[in-house]
Amino acid sequence: MGLFLIKLGGSSISDKTKPLSYREDWVRGFSRVVLKFLREGHQFIFIHGGGSFAHPLALSYGLSRYVDEQQTVGISLTSAVLFNLSFKLTMTMTKEGLPIYPIRTGSIYAVNNGKPQLLIDTAHLRLIMSRGLIPMLFGDVVPSDEGFSIISGDDIMLDLGMRLRPNTAVFLTDVRGVLDPNGNLIKVVKSLDVTIREMGHIDVTGGLIKKLRVALELSRYARTYLCGIWDLDSIRDVLSGGEPLGCTEFRTE
Repeated sequence: MGLFLIKLGGSSISDKTKPLSYREDWVRGFSRVVLKFLREGHQFIFIHGGGSFAHPLALSYGLSRYVDEQQTVGISLTSAVLFNLSFKLTMTMTKEGLPIYPIRTGSIYAVNNGKPQLLIDTAHLRLIMSRGLIPMLFGDVVPSDEGFSIISGDDIMLDLGMRLRPNTAVFLTDVRGVLDPNGNLIKVVKSLDVTIREMGHIDVTGGLIKKLRVALELSRYARTYLCGIWDLDSIRDVLSGGEPLGCTEFRTE
């Protein structure tokens, strides 16, 4: 059976143009898709972004770069709204039958020299999955050698991908894969030498270019896709090992 590492981008679980919005109906539909594969014996790790919950707050407090102790209230509030979003996701998914095991990222990760540092052994995550549960982490504000730093969901995807070597890694967003300037789907991305349409969301964690860089690096260790949330058929195809029509695949040259 396979291991799937899935990033629920902030734009997949919320409308980034509307503060504190939550796409509950989509989360329910996605959960039902995953449940089928979980019952077949596959394992999953979810990582979610901050969406319209955390990004505006982090931006207002300037948390993309730690300056001094004046930011501590912003750190506390940002971490709290992320935990609240994780709670919402957990409650929605468990109602659909998905046994989510939420993990506060700041309790198991730090940042040193700009890189994520996992503070626990990956055997702990594997143990949770072996019991039939789905560990779920999220982008967070975590302790670092500079005070505090933002660790994005994409950072966690790459770090866990390198450590766990999943069969497949999937990034889910509110756009149907990577698009060219004319809005057409780019089926395969092999390098950063590609002209793309940028997304206009507020994002304090690096945006689309960083996501492409992470996805390309991750493709060294797992089949890697970026899919739109509205195409559940393509998401099913990815989870079943097929070739999705509505996703972008990343391949390292």
